[in-house]
Amino acid sequence: MKIQAFVIAGLLFPASLFAQSIKQPMISSSEDPSTTITEVNTTAQNTVVTFKYTSPAKGAWVQLNKSMYLQDANGEERYEYLRSEGIPLRPEKLVTNADNQEVTFKVYFKKLKPDTKEINVIERARSIHEMNDGINFLNFYRVSLQNSRPAGNSTDANRVDVMVMPPPPVQGMPENMGPMMSKMYTSMLTSQLAIYDNPEITAQLARITKSYYDALIKVGFPADAALKIIIAKPLVSTEGIK
Repeated sequence: MKIQAFVIAGLLFPASLFAQSIKQPMISSSEDPSTTITEVNTTAQNTVVTFKYTSPAKGAWVQLNKSMYLQDANGEERYEYLRSEGIPLRPEKLVTNADNQEVTFKVYFKKLKPDTKEINVIERARSIHEMNDGINFLNFYRVSLQNSRPAGNSTDANRVDVMVMPPPPVQGMPENMGPMMSKMYTSMLTSQLAIYDNPEITAQLARITKSYYDALIKVGFPADAALKIIIAKPLVSTEGIK
C-alpha cells in the first residue's frame, strides 16, 4: 500500500508543475475598452485565456483573428493560437442583441514556460487607417500571471480617477452679469455648432479624439482612465447655458 501511494504521488506531482492559474490578472494597458481578461490558466497541454466582452450598444459586434498569439512580456518567446470557444473567427461576427450584453469566450494557446511572469496578448497590430476608424483589437500588455486586480477594479491597480469640478466663482462680479454672460456664451456656442455642422470638421475632430485616446493608452493609462480623461474635457461643452 505504501509503495502504491508513493507511485500515485509521483505521477501526480509532475502534473502540478504545469498548472498555473490566475483570475482577474493585473493589466498594464489594453486597446479595447469593451473587453477584459478574467482568467489565465496554464495546464500541462496549453494556456487558456478567458475574456469578457461587454457590448457598448445593441448591434455592436466582436470577432477574433486567428493570427492571435501570446508573447513573454519580458522575453522573446511567442505562443501561437490553437483554438477558441464562444467567439467566431474573422470574417464571421457575433452581433449583440442588447446594450451592455456580456459575452464570455476562451482562447487556447500553446503552453507557456513555467517561469513566465507577464505576457502580452496580441490579436493583431492596428494600421493608422484602422485607428482613425476606431477599430480595436484584443491587444493587452503586461498581463500579470502573479498578481490579481484589487476587488472592484476592472482594469488594474494603477487606475486613474478623474474628477470634474465646477469653476470657482469670480470674485467681485455683479449678480446682474449672469444673464449677460449666459447670452454671450450661447452666442459663442451657436457659432461653434455652425462650424461643427460641417461633416469634414466633425470627422477631423473624431480623428483627433481617437488619436488622443490612443496616445493615452500608449503611455500607459488604463482604457477606462483614458475614457474618463477624454470625457472630462469634451471638444464641445454646453456647461454654463441657462
